[in-house]
Amino acid sequence: MWKLIYNLILFSTVSMTRTDRNKLSDRSYSIKSNRTYMIFVPKDVPIGYTQIIDTFDLSFCLRCPTNKTVSHQHNLPFEILLLPNDNCTLYLHIIHLFDQKSIPKYTIQQQLTRVENITINIQLSVNIVDVNDHVPMFGNEFYHFIVKENARPGTYIGHVQAYNPFIFSTSKISYILHGTDLKHSDNKTMFRIDKYTGDIFLFDCKLDYETKREYTIMVEARVYEDNETATQIPLSSFVDIIITVEDINDEKLQIIFTMPDNNNNENSVKIMNISKPQLSK
Repeated sequence: MWKLIYNLILFSTVSMTRTDRNKLSDRSYSIKSNRTYMIFVPKDVPIGYTQIIDTFDLSFCLRCPTNKTVSHQHNLPFEILLLPNDNCTLYLHIIHLFDQKSIPKYTIQQQLTRVENITINIQLSVNIVDVNDHVPMFGNEFYHFIVKENARPGTYIGHVQAYNPFIFSTSKISYILHGTDLKHSDNKTMFRIDKYTGDIFLFDCKLDYETKREYTIMVEARVYEDNETATQIPLSSFVDIIITVEDINDEKLQIIFTMPDNNNNENSVKIMNISKPQLSK
Protein backbone atom coordinates (compact mmCIF):
# COMPACT_ATOMS: atom_id res chain seq x y z
CA MET A 1 0.00 0.00 0.00
CA TRP A 2 1.39 3.28 -1.00
CA LYS A 3 2.25 5.08 2.19
CA LEU A 4 1.10 8.69 1.94
CA ILE A 5 2.63 10.52 4.87
CA TYR A 6 2.54 14.19 5.59
CA ASN A 7 2.81 15.42 9.12
CA LEU A 8 2.20 19.15 9.39
CA ILE A 9 2.85 20.60 12.82
CA LEU A 10 0.84 23.79 12.70
CA PHE A 11 1.98 25.13 16.01
CA SER A 12 3.45 24.11 19.33
CA THR A 13 3.21 26.31 22.39
CA VAL A 14 4.73 25.78 25.78
CA SER A 15 3.58 27.57 28.93
CA MET A 16 5.33 27.46 32.30
CA THR A 17 3.68 28.18 35.64
CA ARG A 18 5.56 28.70 38.89
CA THR A 19 3.79 26.61 41.55
CA ASP A 20 5.88 27.74 44.48
CA ARG A 21 7.93 30.89 44.26
CA ASN A 22 9.96 29.86 47.25
CA LYS A 23 11.23 26.72 45.51
CA LEU A 24 13.91 26.79 42.84
CA SER A 25 13.89 23.13 41.84
CA ASP A 26 12.65 21.89 38.46
CA ARG A 27 9.58 20.50 40.18
CA SER A 28 8.51 24.01 41.10
CA TYR A 29 7.34 24.51 37.51
CA SER A 30 4.50 22.84 35.67
CA ILE A 31 5.05 22.71 31.92
CA LYS A 32 2.17 22.52 29.48
CA SER A 33 2.73 21.87 25.79
CA ASN A 34 -0.02 22.13 23.18
CA ARG A 35 0.62 20.57 19.78
CA THR A 36 -1.54 20.52 16.66
CA TYR A 37 -1.05 18.01 13.84
CA MET A 38 -2.59 17.42 10.43
CA ILE A 39 -1.92 14.12 8.65
CA PHE A 40 -3.20 12.50 5.44
CA VAL A 41 -3.99 8.79 5.25
CA PRO A 42 -5.02 6.73 2.18
CA LYS A 43 -8.61 5.51 2.42
CA ASP A 44 -7.74 1.90 1.51
CA VAL A 45 -5.16 1.24 4.23
CA PRO A 46 -5.65 -2.14 5.94
CA ILE A 47 -6.31 -2.80 9.60
CA GLY A 48 -2.99 -2.73 11.42
CA TYR A 49 -1.55 0.07 9.28
CA THR A 50 0.55 2.57 11.28
CA GLN A 51 1.66 6.08 10.45
CA ILE A 52 4.04 8.33 12.36
CA ILE A 53 2.56 11.48 13.86
CA ASP A 54 5.57 12.79 15.79
CA THR A 55 8.77 11.69 17.53
CA PHE A 56 10.15 12.64 20.92
CA ASP A 57 13.34 12.01 22.82
CA LEU A 58 13.62 8.39 23.94
CA SER A 59 13.72 9.45 27.59
CA PHE A 60 10.13 10.61 27.20
CA CYS A 61 8.96 7.06 26.54
CA LEU A 62 11.10 5.67 29.36
CA ARG A 63 8.99 7.64 31.81
CA CYS A 64 5.79 6.19 30.37
CA PRO A 65 4.42 2.63 30.14
CA THR A 66 5.49 0.88 26.94
CA ASN A 67 2.90 0.24 24.22
CA LYS A 68 0.81 2.97 25.78
CA THR A 69 -2.55 3.60 24.14
CA VAL A 70 -2.98 7.34 24.34
CA SER A 71 -6.40 7.49 22.74
CA HIS A 72 -8.86 4.74 21.88
CA GLN A 73 -12.48 5.65 21.27
CA HIS A 74 -15.05 3.14 20.04
CA ASN A 75 -16.42 5.50 17.40
CA LEU A 76 -13.00 6.04 15.78
CA PRO A 77 -11.38 3.72 13.21
CA PHE A 78 -7.93 4.37 14.70
CA GLU A 79 -6.08 4.72 17.98
CA ILE A 80 -3.04 6.75 18.98
CA LEU A 81 -0.05 4.85 20.37
CA LEU A 82 3.10 6.05 22.08
CA LEU A 83 5.85 3.48 21.46
CA PRO A 84 9.61 3.39 22.14
CA ASN A 85 11.95 2.54 19.25
CA ASP A 86 15.05 4.47 18.20
CA ASN A 87 13.13 7.46 19.51
CA CYS A 88 9.85 7.82 21.34
CA THR A 89 7.27 7.76 18.55
CA LEU A 90 3.64 8.80 18.45
CA TYR A 91 1.74 6.61 15.95
CA LEU A 92 -1.64 6.48 14.32
CA HIS A 93 -2.80 2.83 14.34
CA ILE A 94 -5.73 1.70 12.18
CA ILE A 95 -8.18 -0.62 13.97
CA HIS A 96 -11.16 -0.40 11.57
CA LEU A 97 -11.50 0.27 7.85
CA PHE A 98 -12.18 3.84 6.77
CA ASP A 99 -15.46 4.98 5.25
CA GLN A 100 -14.29 8.00 3.27
CA LYS A 101 -17.72 8.82 1.83
CA SER A 102 -19.30 9.11 5.26
CA ILE A 103 -16.45 10.72 7.17
CA PRO A 104 -13.61 12.27 5.13
CA LYS A 105 -11.96 13.88 8.17
CA TYR A 106 -11.53 13.21 11.88
CA THR A 107 -10.49 15.76 14.49
CA ILE A 108 -9.70 14.80 18.07
CA GLN A 109 -8.29 16.52 21.12
CA GLN A 110 -6.43 14.45 23.66
CA GLN A 111 -4.13 14.83 26.63
CA LEU A 112 -1.13 12.86 25.48
CA THR A 113 0.38 12.09 28.88
CA ARG A 114 1.54 13.61 32.10
CA VAL A 115 5.18 12.96 32.95
CA GLU A 116 6.07 14.30 36.36
CA ASN A 117 5.30 18.01 35.94
CA ILE A 118 4.93 17.96 32.13
CA THR A 119 1.55 17.90 30.39
CA ILE A 120 1.21 17.56 26.60
CA ASN A 121 -2.12 18.18 24.91
CA ILE A 122 -2.58 17.40 21.23
CA GLN A 123 -5.13 18.23 18.58
CA LEU A 124 -5.03 15.84 15.64
CA SER A 125 -6.77 16.16 12.27
CA VAL A 126 -6.81 12.99 10.16
CA ASN A 127 -7.74 13.57 6.50
CA ILE A 128 -8.80 10.51 4.49
CA VAL A 129 -7.71 10.71 0.85
CA ASP A 130 -8.19 8.57 -2.24
CA VAL A 131 -4.72 7.79 -3.60
CA ASN A 132 -6.22 6.92 -6.99
CA ASP A 133 -6.90 10.63 -7.41
CA HIS A 134 -3.22 11.39 -6.99
CA VAL A 135 -1.38 9.42 -9.67
CA PRO A 136 1.49 11.37 -11.26
CA MET A 137 0.56 13.55 -14.23
CA PHE A 138 2.60 14.52 -17.31
CA GLY A 139 2.56 18.03 -18.68
CA ASN A 140 2.08 16.78 -22.27
CA GLU A 141 -0.25 14.26 -23.89
CA PHE A 142 2.77 12.94 -25.80
CA TYR A 143 6.37 13.98 -26.49
CA HIS A 144 8.11 14.31 -29.85
CA PHE A 145 11.89 14.55 -30.15
CA ILE A 146 14.13 14.80 -33.22
CA VAL A 147 17.65 13.39 -33.23
CA LYS A 148 20.16 13.35 -36.07
CA GLU A 149 21.22 10.05 -37.53
CA ASN A 150 24.74 8.89 -36.69
CA ALA A 151 24.47 10.60 -33.30
CA ARG A 152 26.89 9.04 -30.85
CA PRO A 153 25.74 6.79 -28.00
CA GLY A 154 25.09 8.93 -24.94
CA THR A 155 23.64 11.79 -26.98
CA TYR A 156 20.92 13.70 -25.11
CA ILE A 157 17.53 13.34 -26.82
CA GLY A 158 14.97 15.10 -24.64
CA HIS A 159 13.30 15.43 -21.27
CA VAL A 160 9.97 14.36 -19.79
CA GLN A 161 8.53 15.42 -16.47
CA ALA A 162 5.60 14.33 -14.35
CA TYR A 163 4.34 15.87 -11.15
CA ASN A 164 2.29 14.72 -8.19
CA PRO A 165 -0.97 16.70 -8.05
CA PHE A 166 -1.34 15.99 -4.34
CA ILE A 167 0.60 18.89 -2.86
CA PHE A 168 0.87 17.35 0.61
CA SER A 169 2.56 14.16 -0.58
CA THR A 170 6.17 13.52 0.39
CA SER A 171 6.51 10.87 -2.31
CA LYS A 172 8.81 11.22 -5.30
CA ILE A 173 8.58 10.14 -8.95
CA SER A 174 10.80 7.78 -10.91
CA TYR A 175 10.79 7.09 -14.67
CA ILE A 176 10.93 3.80 -16.59
CA LEU A 177 11.01 3.14 -20.36
CA HIS A 178 8.84 0.54 -22.11
CA GLY A 179 8.27 -0.55 -25.71
CA THR A 180 9.51 -2.85 -28.44
CA ASP A 181 11.52 -0.03 -30.04
CA LEU A 182 13.82 -0.02 -27.02
CA LYS A 183 15.72 -2.97 -28.48
CA HIS A 184 17.72 -3.04 -31.71
CA SER A 185 17.57 -6.03 -34.05
CA ASP A 186 20.81 -7.31 -32.49
CA ASN A 187 19.22 -6.99 -29.01
CA LYS A 188 21.14 -3.86 -28.09
CA THR A 189 19.35 -1.24 -26.03
CA MET A 190 18.51 1.84 -28.08
CA PHE A 191 17.51 4.38 -25.41
CA ARG A 192 17.79 4.93 -21.70
CA ILE A 193 16.17 7.34 -19.23
CA ASP A 194 17.52 8.83 -16.04
CA LYS A 195 15.08 7.41 -13.49
CA TYR A 196 15.19 10.53 -11.32
CA THR A 197 15.38 13.42 -13.81
CA GLY A 198 13.42 12.12 -16.83
CA ASP A 199 16.29 12.88 -19.25
CA ILE A 200 16.37 10.53 -22.25
CA PHE A 201 19.60 9.52 -24.01
CA LEU A 202 20.72 7.41 -26.95
CA PHE A 203 22.25 4.34 -25.35
CA ASP A 204 24.54 1.92 -27.21
CA CYS A 205 23.37 2.13 -30.83
CA LYS A 206 23.59 4.64 -33.65
CA LEU A 207 20.51 5.73 -35.56
CA ASP A 208 20.30 5.26 -39.32
CA TYR A 209 17.65 7.20 -41.24
CA GLU A 210 17.68 4.71 -44.11
CA THR A 211 17.09 1.78 -41.74
CA LYS A 212 14.43 3.21 -39.40
CA ARG A 213 13.07 6.74 -39.43
CA GLU A 214 10.89 6.77 -36.31
CA TYR A 215 10.80 5.11 -32.90
CA THR A 216 7.87 4.97 -30.49
CA ILE A 217 8.48 4.22 -26.84
CA MET A 218 6.53 4.74 -23.62
CA VAL A 219 7.56 6.35 -20.34
CA GLU A 220 6.07 5.27 -17.04
CA ALA A 221 6.09 7.77 -14.18
CA ARG A 222 5.87 5.87 -10.91
CA VAL A 223 5.37 7.23 -7.40
CA TYR A 224 7.77 5.95 -4.77
CA GLU A 225 8.51 6.75 -1.14
CA ASP A 226 11.89 8.02 -0.01
CA ASN A 227 11.74 5.37 2.67
CA GLU A 228 12.97 1.85 2.06
CA THR A 229 10.75 0.39 4.77
CA ALA A 230 7.53 1.89 3.41
CA THR A 231 5.11 -0.49 1.74
CA GLN A 232 3.48 0.79 -1.39
CA ILE A 233 1.26 0.01 -4.32
CA PRO A 234 2.37 1.12 -7.79
CA LEU A 235 0.77 4.44 -8.71
CA SER A 236 1.78 5.06 -12.30
CA SER A 237 0.86 7.01 -15.40
CA PHE A 238 2.16 6.60 -18.94
CA VAL A 239 2.94 8.80 -21.91
CA ASP A 240 4.06 8.05 -25.48
CA ILE A 241 7.31 9.38 -26.92
CA ILE A 242 7.99 9.64 -30.65
CA ILE A 243 11.64 9.93 -31.67
CA THR A 244 12.16 10.99 -35.29
CA VAL A 245 15.51 10.38 -36.97
CA GLU A 246 16.73 13.36 -38.99
CA ASP A 247 18.38 12.53 -42.31
CA ILE A 248 21.92 13.78 -42.72
CA ASN A 249 22.89 14.26 -46.38
CA ASP A 250 26.37 12.84 -46.36
CA GLU A 251 28.61 13.85 -49.24
CA LYS A 252 27.83 11.48 -52.05
CA LEU A 253 30.53 9.24 -53.42
CA GLN A 254 31.78 10.13 -56.88
CA ILE A 255 33.70 8.21 -59.52
CA ILE A 256 35.67 10.41 -61.87
CA PHE A 257 36.94 8.87 -65.09
CA THR A 258 37.90 9.86 -68.60
CA MET A 259 36.59 8.46 -71.81
CA PRO A 260 37.01 9.36 -75.48
CA ASP A 261 34.72 11.96 -76.98
CA ASN A 262 33.93 10.71 -80.45
CA ASN A 263 32.75 14.11 -81.61
CA ASN A 264 35.89 16.02 -80.70
CA ASN A 265 38.35 13.16 -80.94
CA GLU A 266 39.49 14.10 -77.44
CA ASN A 267 39.25 12.61 -74.01
CA SER A 268 36.67 14.17 -71.69
CA VAL A 269 36.14 13.89 -67.93
CA LYS A 270 32.98 12.16 -66.78
CA ILE A 271 31.56 12.10 -63.24
CA MET A 272 29.32 9.36 -61.86
CA ASN A 273 27.49 9.88 -58.52
CA ILE A 274 26.88 6.88 -56.26
CA SER A 275 24.21 6.94 -53.55
CA LYS A 276 22.40 4.46 -51.34
CA PRO A 277 19.04 3.21 -52.60
CA GLN A 278 16.03 4.74 -50.83
CA LEU A 279 14.22 2.28 -48.59
CA SER A 280 10.53 2.49 -47.95
CA LYS A 281 9.33 2.93 -44.35
